[in-house]
Amino acid sequence: MILTLLDFETAYGKHPATGESITLSKLTTEEYIRHPLFKIHGLGVKIGAGPTVYLHKRADILNFIKTHPWHDSWVVCHHTHFDGAILAWRAGIRPKFWGCTLSMARALYPHESASLGNMAKHLGLPAKGFELESVKDLWELTEAQQRSLGAYCINDVDILAGAFAKMLPLVPASELRLIDTTIRMFTEPELLLDAPLLVEEIEAEKLRKAELLEKIAHDKDTLMSNDKFAELLMSLGIDPPKKLSPSKVKDGRVNPDLVGDPPAGILPSFRANRLHTPEQKIAFKQEKDLYPWTYAMGKSDEEFKLLLDHFDPAVQAVVEARMGVKSTINETRAGRMLGISGRGAWPVYLTYCAATTFRYGGGDKVNPQNFTRGSRLRTAIMAPPGKDLVISDLSQIEARVLAVLAGETRLVEQFAQGKDVYCEMAAQIFGAPVTKRDKEKRFLGKAVVLGAGYGLGWSKFSQMVRIGMLGNEGVLFDQEVANALCISLDSFTSRHYAKALDSKPSNLTEDEHLIHCACAKEIIDRYRSTNQAIVRLWRACHGIIPALAADEDWNYTVGIEPSLKVVPGGIVMPNGLTMQYNGLKQHDGGEWSLTKRKGRRIERSKLYGGLICENLTQSLARIVITDAMNKITRAGLKLALQVHDEVVACSDESRSEADFALMQKLMAQAPAWAPSLPLASEGGTDKRYVK
Repeated sequence: MILTLLDFETAYGKHPATGESITLSKLTTEEYIRHPLFKIHGLGVKIGAGPTVYLHKRADILNFIKTHPWHDSWVVCHHTHFDGAILAWRAGIRPKFWGCTLSMARALYPHESASLGNMAKHLGLPAKGFELESVKDLWELTEAQQRSLGAYCINDVDILAGAFAKMLPLVPASELRLIDTTIRMFTEPELLLDAPLLVEEIEAEKLRKAELLEKIAHDKDTLMSNDKFAELLMSLGIDPPKKLSPSKVKDGRVNPDLVGDPPAGILPSFRANRLHTPEQKIAFKQEKDLYPWTYAMGKSDEEFKLLLDHFDPAVQAVVEARMGVKSTINETRAGRMLGISGRGAWPVYLTYCAATTFRYGGGDKVNPQNFTRGSRLRTAIMAPPGKDLVISDLSQIEARVLAVLAGETRLVEQFAQGKDVYCEMAAQIFGAPVTKRDKEKRFLGKAVVLGAGYGLGWSKFSQMVRIGMLGNEGVLFDQEVANALCISLDSFTSRHYAKALDSKPSNLTEDEHLIHCACAKEIIDRYRSTNQAIVRLWRACHGIIPALAADEDWNYTVGIEPSLKVVPGGIVMPNGLTMQYNGLKQHDGGEWSLTKRKGRRIERSKLYGGLICENLTQSLARIVITDAMNKITRAGLKLALQVHDEVVACSDESRSEADFALMQKLMAQAPAWAPSLPLASEGGTDKRYVK
């Protein structure tokens, strides 16, 4: 293939005629490129080892686009979702292969910013320029401005070429193919969006919120503001629920062991105003950064949820209204999707290697990874005329991968024989057969299989089950469950009374809470005694942390199938990439922590065996699904969407059933690195994304 490196320079800022802000900070990538006022200033090009040139005259750009052999070109940009979409949507170009150095950097350097400027620093390349700022708000450029912008663009393309050359030997071919597929989901969109159905969703959300507001004598601003809502609760005689700030605990600014009970009443706001001196403002910020408490008034905060059952109907009403009105995600997503439906097919923007486990994330402010099954948002996604959606979903992939990785042969055999492992787990817990008809017991089996596989303790498990797990309503274990589990409450309370009371909610009596906790502990104990190979894997994962922190290779491995090599700072995965652990540090008492990048902030969080086990399982599950994606595209099918462990292709109506059968076959093939991994998938064909 002909290596073709490209970088478009486009007009951005406030349009001189309309005053509209046309920037990627205000618009999504899709909105920006499809905007009627979109304009190209110029194009930087480097072909193979040739010199980098800058084209800015319309005739020169058109001549290059018309004459370049795209059918035999590997087109590489730094943010190919952007530059590739310009080529595809504005010029109809579909090259043989797409490359993206932004994606490559995400895979290789997950703890670094993947911006071109930072990659230049990290890889020892020339510094990125700043001349782009000089043409902000300009839609017409002088020759002098074009020369300045051209020099800036040529430098960017040279950095791009240097970064690509340095990273290419480190990125496996399978991942390069995956990057190409990911880019094509965006640049070659096929899925359509049902505008009337999206309007219905928006109107339904507005009506639901209006009905909630009608029940109370307060405005939307009061419900949306933490401070104002806390004052409202105080006026109703309720002390606003509080918790330690999760982010401050996670990054080490707050030590939970050194903090007492939360303060009563309203929390300080630390807000400065124009009357405060600069020194006072700095002091406010420092105090705010170290203050440990925040309001616990989110939909997943248990104490707040309990207020829905408060004896005072006024309290119930305002809490219900707060939860309903503050949740704007469905309305916002539906609005964005409605806008897209008026501009064309839906370009699916997935962020390649968004997590350190290499899993996908969402992008362009519409994340299909989070769409609820059966929702209008999913149902609004349609196949184009004459085509069907072909949907295939790997079944219980994480549980299957964990079983093979740990060498839990009994569990592997259950999967291979097609048994319902959730019912099997429930039978182990209750000591009697459980069928799918016994939904509550099967749900507990599912919660344990999916929740306890990474070292989940009984205390946390008791809270998760009580609040609600896996989209189910909360479950409170009672005396009947305790009897079925043959639990001695006296034995439990003699050893765990104090720990259990730490998590007691206000709506339960002490006896109710202790019975619930005792049942949770017995269930976790039974899981661990039944799955001893998985427990050994947690311990093995914890044991490799010193090797991860070492400066030299200790020649360690972890896992049964596959057996993964541990190297300083990471674990080498079967796809050839290394899952990395950065900034490892051992603390007094023997605990370990690591650093993670969260936006522009670096956070420190605890590292332990169960977490490494979870990381490995999720990363391996990701490789299973992405290897299947590569097989599917090689077979000639066009992938349109990927959601967790599910892939969606667009096929002609006449061959969709055959394509589904082929996808099912390819999805069920065990990888070479785990030949005993029993895979299964389900799905079907449809005009809409309803599976």
